[in-house]
Amino acid sequence: KGPLPISQVDPAGNWIEVENTGRKEESIGSWKVGRKVDGKAMPAFTFPDNLTLGNTRENRSIKVYAKDKGPAGALEYDRDNWGTGSQVTTTLISPAGEDKATHIQKTTYAQ
Repeated sequence: KGPLPISQVDPAGNWIEVENTGRKEESIGSWKVGRKVDGKAMPAFTFPDNLTLGNTRENRSIKVYAKDKGPAGALEYDRDNWGTGSQVTTTLISPAGEDKATHIQKTTYAQ
């Protein structure tokens, strides 16, 4: 959908990563990460107002960790887990409410 995909999602619900794949810096201040787990919406995470993702290897991605799951100083979701289930949809939403990126994770259990 654009230069800011949800590049990785931890299957255990410990973190979500957003990456800038474009050629210029991208501001994601006030953007939200929403998540729906097996049809149930989880509370959204809002990025800090002044957050910008760069376009170099060192600063082009950011992980948002579940509470107490990341290193000191990392961005942190206020829940112990982002949620896990058999169908999980994670969405990056602009301040205008536009869906800018979606990551769908389906888990099938063998019988």
